[in-house]
Order: sequence, then C-alpha cells, then structure tokens
Amino acid sequence: MENKKVQLTEVWGDTVDLKELLISSILGIVLTVGTYLIGRSIFLKIEGLDIGLAKGYSLLVGIGGCVASGIISAKLFKPKRIVEEKFENENIEEILMAAGMTVEDEINALRNVDPAIIAEMEEFELYSLLELVPEDSPNYKPEYKEKAKAKGGK
Repeated sequence: MENKKVQLTEVWGDTVDLKELLISSILGIVLTVGTYLIGRSIFLKIEGLDIGLAKGYSLLVGIGGCVASGIISAKLFKPKRIVEEKFENENIEEILMAAGMTVEDEINALRNVDPAIIAEMEEFELYSLLELVPEDSPNYKPEYKEKAKAKGGK
C-alpha cells in the first residue's frame, strides 16, 4: 500500500477524507444545479405548460441530478473503515444491570414483545438475549438456545 498523507475529519459522526468530501460536494453541486438549469430551460420552452409546473418539473430533474451525484460519489469513493465483529463472551446479567433491568424484567419483556422486534433481534443475531424468551411465549423458538451456544453464549 502507498503511504500517502490523508486528512481525515469527523463529519456528522463519521470519519471522512477531506479531499474526497470536497470532490463529492463539488460534484453534487455541479450535477444538482446543472440538471436543474437544463430542466428549467427545457420545461420553460414548452408552450402551454404553466410556469409553476415547469419550475416544479425542473426541481424534480435537479433532484435526479442530486441522486446521480450520490451514486457517482459512492462508486468513486469506497469506505475505508474496517469493521471487525467479534463476540466477547459478556455476561448478560451485567449488560442488563447496566441497562437498569434484571434478567426477570427482560424475560417478561421478551414474553409479549412485538414479533417485529424479535425479528430485528434475530437480524442482529442477539441470540444470547433471545434464548431468554420463555417457552410459553408466542415468541419462543427452540433454536435460540442452540444459536446462542454456537455464537459463544452460555
């Protein structure tokens, strides 16, 4: 890998390369304003089209340019961060205590929680919490305990 000096800064909670941010911003401004002005000149030339409607269509074309600039910037500038996921065999009781709950509170909450929340927990693979779902609950699935053990749980 090349050793080049990259100036990074934090913007809205994310770390970015200043050069790429500047290029993306310029690209966004040029494409958005450019497509808006092109759309405006085209729509204002159409006879019988209300001026307000022509300006509204021009804005839509400008929004299309904005979306295009976002897609181009996403293709040009790939993320540079490295995300490492590793499971730390943390004690669920300690985590719940830090959240101000007991294991019993969590079990009762999981007993009747909305299935959409359970699905989201499955998506995030929170099996060490899902294994607390009581067997008499409609949210219970026996594979939660197996998956929790496979991920390094209890």
